[in-house]
Amino acid sequence: METTWFKEPRHAWIGLGSLWIIGFIGALSRFIMAYFQVQISDDLGISRGFISMAWSTNLLIAALCAPLGGWLVDRYGPKKIMLASAVISTLGTGTVVLGHHSIVFFIGYGVISGFVGIGTTTTYMLMFEWFRHHRAKAVALLASASSVGLAISTPIFVSSSWLTWKDAFLASFVLGIIVTLPVIWFGIRGTAPKRTLLNKTQKNELAASEDSEKTTEVRPSYKGMSVHLPIFIVVACALFTCGFNMGTVEMNLVAIHQLANVSPRIIALSMSILGVLEILGSLIFGYFLDRFNKLVMMTLLYGIRIIGFSLLFMHVGWSPVLFAIAFGMTYLSAIPGGLMIVNEFAQGKGKQTGFLLLFHQGGGILGALIGGISFDYFHNYQALISVDIFICLLVTLGYYILYARRKRNYQFQGRSASI
Repeated sequence: METTWFKEPRHAWIGLGSLWIIGFIGALSRFIMAYFQVQISDDLGISRGFISMAWSTNLLIAALCAPLGGWLVDRYGPKKIMLASAVISTLGTGTVVLGHHSIVFFIGYGVISGFVGIGTTTTYMLMFEWFRHHRAKAVALLASASSVGLAISTPIFVSSSWLTWKDAFLASFVLGIIVTLPVIWFGIRGTAPKRTLLNKTQKNELAASEDSEKTTEVRPSYKGMSVHLPIFIVVACALFTCGFNMGTVEMNLVAIHQLANVSPRIIALSMSILGVLEILGSLIFGYFLDRFNKLVMMTLLYGIRIIGFSLLFMHVGWSPVLFAIAFGMTYLSAIPGGLMIVNEFAQGKGKQTGFLLLFHQGGGILGALIGGISFDYFHNYQALISVDIFICLLVTLGYYILYARRKRNYQFQGRSASI
């Protein structure tokens, strides 16, 4: 019998550590596009619109690959798909490193790196498979890897003026080869599809067992089944909103601050605070998601985002720092929180997870594109921030209505049972 640590299998914690290292390295690409947009534009002689197009193309391809990746995970297991995704990522960064040209940049980052999306569902499926008692906390710890990478990368590259976006891409390429691929190969314990592990006798026994269960189970009422659909819709809309928020922040936040005449020192400070608060926020929300009603926690999360974007809209003196605190607290918990809500009803199938992540990627694409379009038309980002506030408000209401409906249903069932 395998040793358990804190009620979870040892391989789960080892796998979590391996995934954390991979996520930490992956933060470099996030930092590059968030911080070096102006430098990339100047060095390659391309417009910011061209960079936004590369960003959006990356997200679009990743979005289309997410459901495919979910199907591949169900068929071949997450480890193989994660390896394939890591190889594609290395090829993408390598293409950018080897050819400093606008078309090469677009192909490497916009196209090749987009196919990394086939591995989007792998970490979530592994977390849901490995952990039972500390699932939300494990997901939160994993999410903190990107934030730690951002918090460390920002002061290193900001304080070292000689380090450029080319150096960052080179570091990502080298670390992908010497760290990411070996860590996946040796540190991740794959979970093969269940049916491929069964011999013919076991398959017959499983089929007989399933038939027996079908004859004895009580068919759920239409009313009970209908509860699942609004939950799926609200979570899909929430993930779309989260993606839109991330597209706004990842692609346009530095430009928003620059347009508001925020000093480079405050911008760097806010980016570091954003990374640190992402870590704290993911741990705090992960802790409470394991202990309290997830619908309540998601209502609170998007309510905090409304406050954050409202502060960003007003552009008061400390808006960059206050926004970093508010948004950082919620940055990494919206996706795992929504997926865990659906997982309670859909049992975390890869295809369903991939379909939900498709909404998230779609939101990211629109967030990046609308940012550029609104700036070209209005010469500011106020319209973009207003959209962020509005859709966060809708999702907050959606999660709260779901919670209120389910609470009334439980109270009604309790009264009926007592009669």
